[in-house]
Amino acid sequence: MAWKRTGKTVAALTFVLALAGCGTATAVDPPEDAPRRPSARQTLIGRASLALDRTFTAEYEWSEGGTVTVWAAEDGTWRVDVPSWAHGGTVDVSVAWTTGGFFQCAAGRCVRLAGITGEIPKDFDPKVQLPFVEWLPRLLDRHLPFAIAQDGDCFTLTPNTVVVDPPIPPGEWCLDDAGTIRSVESGAFGTLELAAEPAEAVATVELPGDLSDAEPMGRKAPPEPTPTPDPSAAPSATPSPSPTPAE
Repeated sequence: MAWKRTGKTVAALTFVLALAGCGTATAVDPPEDAPRRPSARQTLIGRASLALDRTFTAEYEWSEGGTVTVWAAEDGTWRVDVPSWAHGGTVDVSVAWTTGGFFQCAAGRCVRLAGITGEIPKDFDPKVQLPFVEWLPRLLDRHLPFAIAQDGDCFTLTPNTVVVDPPIPPGEWCLDDAGTIRSVESGAFGTLELAAEPAEAVATVELPGDLSDAEPMGRKAPPEPTPTPDPSAAPSATPSPSPTPAE
């Protein structure tokens, strides 16, 4: 008899546990190995990493007017052609980095701006090259002080803390899953938008001009030269004789 009572007790407990299991089926956690969708920050880091490894030649429509050409050569040198930038928007310039340093080229001559480990002085910096050569590596920082929102291939960077001097300006980056920079928007220079699919990269960047000791060109128009006085138009130093008073 004792065995029969024990058998009934086990059966009852089994029935209760079965009911409890049915009631909690919807609260079971998903398997630990289930794939999770990466965050916007993780996706941006992954695409920026791919972009860093790319070499290409590409044209970007610039919101300031004209087309900016970016040359990312296979050997790591680079050049960016900027339309109508210098001398009040009247002169096209190129900025480049080679094994000789940083250069500005315009009107067939190139001026060295800084050494190979230096930087372009701000008065001669068009800034449109910065996303490709300086800001892109900083997107890999997981502690970048921005909230990052993703919409398709575009990522909006919004400051989430009070940062006096953020490592890059806020704005919007559009990078596809192959690491191609489709567009960049920044208050530093406006917007660059890819005009056509990138072409193959050159082996190395060539400066578009001869080296010169001339002064580099700034964005502002040069001051008007002071006119030289015409000596023939100068008044005589000898005073005219006074008229004779009437008697």
